[in-house]
Amino acid sequence: MIRRIVVEPGSYSCQNMGDVAMMQVAVTRLQELWPSADIEVLTSCPEQLLRFCPSVTPFSVESRNVWLSGRSLISGVFQKMPSETSILLHRLERQLWLRFPGVTEIEVCLKAAILRRPKLSPSGFRKRLVGADLLVLSGAGVTNDAFADQAYPLLDEMEFVLRAGIPVVAFGRGIGPIANPALLARVRDVFPRLKLIGLREAHTGLPLLESLGVTRDRICVTGDDAIELAFRRRPSSLGKGIGVNLRVADYAEMGSEMIGKLREPLRLAARKLNSAFIPIPISLNKADSDLVSIESLLGRESSSPQKAIKSPEDVIRLVAGCRVVVTGSYHGGVFALAQGIPVVGLVRSPYYEQKFSGLQEQFPRGCQILDFRQHVTSDEIQAAICNAWDSAEPLREPLLAAAARQVKLGSAAYQAARNLFPLNPAD
Repeated sequence: MIRRIVVEPGSYSCQNMGDVAMMQVAVTRLQELWPSADIEVLTSCPEQLLRFCPSVTPFSVESRNVWLSGRSLISGVFQKMPSETSILLHRLERQLWLRFPGVTEIEVCLKAAILRRPKLSPSGFRKRLVGADLLVLSGAGVTNDAFADQAYPLLDEMEFVLRAGIPVVAFGRGIGPIANPALLARVRDVFPRLKLIGLREAHTGLPLLESLGVTRDRICVTGDDAIELAFRRRPSSLGKGIGVNLRVADYAEMGSEMIGKLREPLRLAARKLNSAFIPIPISLNKADSDLVSIESLLGRESSSPQKAIKSPEDVIRLVAGCRVVVTGSYHGGVFALAQGIPVVGLVRSPYYEQKFSGLQEQFPRGCQILDFRQHVTSDEIQAAICNAWDSAEPLREPLLAAAARQVKLGSAAYQAARNLFPLNPAD
């Protein structure tokens, strides 16, 4: 019976509105299926979390991070050794960590004393984690080369939970691209043992999971969980603005030089279409703030919406005023397509190519991709925006139908997970 559910959200800080939207949908669906269960969500900002999901219990990640990062006193030394030796020692360390958590507890405390850091004992976190009846991974696309530093700790946590006999399910997941042999091996070790995996897209994620040993009966292709939130708030008609998002970040391989490449084509397209820009920020994190990049791109033509963005619903409302959205953020595309609005996706990395290719498959004809790993001219940028503008009306109903279908598939995947476990008496 499921009495305690722990949710691993896509973002602990609640500063990415796409991750927050996925988490909100996940929590709502879990509460509907297990109304008597306590739902705990891992977070680094409990007050923010409770604004978005007031009925959950915050579960601090502080001791988790101590537990999962730099577990051994000599972890840093491994990186200076030959690669084969380093991989072997990391593997041995992980086995020690999994089998003898008390030993690693001592190591963590010693390391904190040597480095004069606050002593945060992981034992309380571990006990609370394995005291759950179910671990749910909500959204996120960190299982790939671009986010390997986040993928490894999560895989370690999943393996620890699985070894303790706690079932794990995942929803709204993005996976890949993965070329790193060590990361592929870790995913192959862990993912086939999950009870159920809800995938965002079948284009690349499905064949990758199957190649790693996950059986097809454990995989559901559902689309992104956040689609439901945007679809429910779709406007009755198309807007008149051009939504703009730009993700300047290392993992997107987008630098500030993209601002110069995009500024003039965007202005020329807006002039041709007699339209105005609507900033669509998704990430509010300082490290990859869309607010900063959009303001740099649009300048005086952008009224910064920072104060107006308090929730995913605020972003979805901005998107509703658009006829087309030009975006470097995946969830900028999700929020638009789920409301029947075509998208021009800005790509400069394999990671984002896979994200937007997935949206192309899930929303046929609704997502054009501009791949800046190749030379893209100003005329091509303008043409993509104008094409999306002209096709917006005929595409609206097919895109909304695709969104509705994915909402149903997502709900069915949660119900399938529910059917794996006995009923609670109170349910």
